[in-house]
Amino acid sequence: MIRYILKRILLLIPVIIAVSFLVFTLMDLAPGDPIETMLAGGAELSLEDIQALREQFHLDRSVFFRYGIYMLNLLQGDLGVSDVTGIDVWNLFTTRLPYTLVLALGGLIIGAGISIPMGIRAAKRAGKLTDNVTTTFTLIGMSMPGFWLGILLILLFSQHLGWFPAGGARHGFRSFVLPAVCSGMMLMALSTRQTRSSMLEVLKSDYLRTARAKGVPEKSVIRQHALGNAWIPIVTTIGTSLSASLAGSAVVESVFAWPGIGRMTVEAVNARDVTTVTGAVIMTTIIYVLIQLAVDVLYAFVDPRIKAQYIGTKKKKAGPPTKPALNVSNPSVAAALAGSGNKGAATATVSPAAVSHAAGSASGSIYENEADEAAPKAKPSAADVITKSFATRTIDLKKAEMDLDDADVPATVSGEFMPGRYHKRSRAAEIFRSLRRNKGAMAGLSIVGVLLGLLIFSLFISFDAIIEPNVAARFTPPGSQFWFGSDGLGRDQFLRVVFGTRYSLGIGFGATILQAVIGIFLGTLAGYYGKIIDEIIMRFSDILASIPGILLGMVIVTVLGQSFPNLIVAVAVTGIPIYIRITRASILSIRGQEYVEAAKAIGLSDFRIMFTQVLSNGLAPIIVTFTTSLGITIIVAASLSFLGFGVPVPHPEWGALISGGREFIRNAPWLTTFPGIFIMVTVLAFNLLGDGLRDALDPKQKK
Repeated sequence: MIRYILKRILLLIPVIIAVSFLVFTLMDLAPGDPIETMLAGGAELSLEDIQALREQFHLDRSVFFRYGIYMLNLLQGDLGVSDVTGIDVWNLFTTRLPYTLVLALGGLIIGAGISIPMGIRAAKRAGKLTDNVTTTFTLIGMSMPGFWLGILLILLFSQHLGWFPAGGARHGFRSFVLPAVCSGMMLMALSTRQTRSSMLEVLKSDYLRTARAKGVPEKSVIRQHALGNAWIPIVTTIGTSLSASLAGSAVVESVFAWPGIGRMTVEAVNARDVTTVTGAVIMTTIIYVLIQLAVDVLYAFVDPRIKAQYIGTKKKKAGPPTKPALNVSNPSVAAALAGSGNKGAATATVSPAAVSHAAGSASGSIYENEADEAAPKAKPSAADVITKSFATRTIDLKKAEMDLDDADVPATVSGEFMPGRYHKRSRAAEIFRSLRRNKGAMAGLSIVGVLLGLLIFSLFISFDAIIEPNVAARFTPPGSQFWFGSDGLGRDQFLRVVFGTRYSLGIGFGATILQAVIGIFLGTLAGYYGKIIDEIIMRFSDILASIPGILLGMVIVTVLGQSFPNLIVAVAVTGIPIYIRITRASILSIRGQEYVEAAKAIGLSDFRIMFTQVLSNGLAPIIVTFTTSLGITIIVAASLSFLGFGVPVPHPEWGALISGGREFIRNAPWLTTFPGIFIMVTVLAFNLLGDGLRDALDPKQKK
């Protein structure tokens, strides 16, 4: 165990080097520098002062030289000095870190404390009202963007009820409650969903029925036996959610003005403070990876089977399994089997009576025609009888596997199967049939259809109609004139929200397609070739996955500039690692199949084998990932727009609409309500559709 922990800690070194170089280089490519920031802030500098500052910040040297200086200082525990404020970055980080850790741990306690009992209760009452309510609640929680939830919490508990302050950390525990609840909601939704799924699989196990039969109390059966064997996926989800909440703290901290490292990083990126951004991202990445390490180590304490893998004892390698041999007492059968090539040793015995029974089950009669029993033909040999028996049983198994109605089952004549009247459904038809029976999937598909209709409708709305002010209609509540009300300039909020579908859906589909193409290509290469190519691609995936997605997206948008295509690229990069891993796992399970070897034998190229033979048979998990990724990319894009790194104003992207409307939340709550509802409903639709596809492609996941 200690050896494993030390190995994982040593692997942090190349990750830190790669992450620091990537972030440092990206920030260096961003337009502007610290001197321009000082001049923009009103500082009066002479040419001599500017030249001295350029030499001080090594701006007259190459980026590699500056990075080398930075890493030498980092090895000495020096994160540098802020390019803007002149304050030591380590002091800035350590001052803000306790606020972020307290917020993340508070969300963990709230989320895990509620989700685990709720998931267990839903699994015990699968298919009933409790289960349906819990499933609906978790889907809504997963589909609700964190910044919009935070605004709703402020509107209810701060503005209307006055129970908690709206932001800051000056009121002690009362200031902590709303940010912690907002942080714990997403963790609660994911953890409840995973707990329910894991418990459903465990509750069907035989050892639980045995424990109940022995008289073990039901509470002990659930807590000790069932939950003890379902901890692995639950702990994984909780650990991943904790890492995500720590990395994505920038959103929650910005909503509640919480003085954590996420808010500090946002301010540093906006100020082009390269040293502060690099230090904050590096330290956040270290904490992120350490949490993943803690989750891996925790596996050994909740599952003894994993702990046994870390014990360094040498085990004898088991030899190849011996094939079961067949001992036949009947000379005719023995001769027939010997002639067919069976050379196994004798352990089992087949009597003449058994052979006679096999003959009866194979054809029903030793005569070819029941009407000609008076003139029997030669009795078939034992080998023919066994061959006929096996062939008929194979046919029966094929008939049993067919998913047919009673009217589709073809007739048999004299033990022969007649496939002429049978038309098997295609794989696509089976999937559509399963989706059609799934009410949630059909609801999601219907919502997606409506959204696509609104997208087409938005193409007929002119851009001038959504930006032209109408001062006389400022802050008009929703009604017959303005269905969604109007904003501070009197602009129709309904037209602006509908117009925003082209941005949100465009980013969702564009970013998901881009990350899927790159991730599938790299994952296919890694899974098919293995060895050094696999190592290079997977280390690249690990490095990319170690950088918090929101922070990486902010840096990329800062470098490329705020625009619709650049936002697609920024969101797509954050989702590439998941496609690499899923595709690689799918390819690894397929590449050793016989048809792949046959394709190699006939001389097909590797490229053709990978993308026509192997990948086409491993698309099921990738398709499910694609549908669920659509909702995630929409939330990430909306979060970046909310923080000011999305589509530039005055383009009405949904996240930007919520950001612009939160200033008037007390007097005009509709400005944030309707864009938030559109985000939630859109993500919910894709989640429902993804669940339906998962059930259609993997029947074991059904209720």
